[in-house]
Amino acid sequence: MHIIDIHEGNSGTTFFSLMVDGREVGRMVCNIRPGILRVGHTGVDLSQRRKGYGKKLVDAAVDYARKNDLKMIPECGFVAMMFNKHPELYEDIRGAR
Repeated sequence: MHIIDIHEGNSGTTFFSLMVDGREVGRMVCNIRPGILRVGHTGVDLSQRRKGYGKKLVDAAVDYARKNDLKMIPECGFVAMMFNKHPELYEDIRGAR
């Protein structure tokens, strides 16, 4: 079972943490400003890759952006790849650099 928590910082730096069996196996670091969620890095533990955890982090950030009326700017290569591969899923929230 997995759990994704959001940790919001005072300076706008936020991260999504993906926990599996009580252990953090993935993290997505973002910066939130008025109207914008800028994704800087997504990482998944090497031993946990190819299990769909990166996509779960993207989906969590996308849900957060939609609920909070934010446009996402994918500065992370993985997130940019997901946005380019599935534009029909993300075009409504994709922001310009």
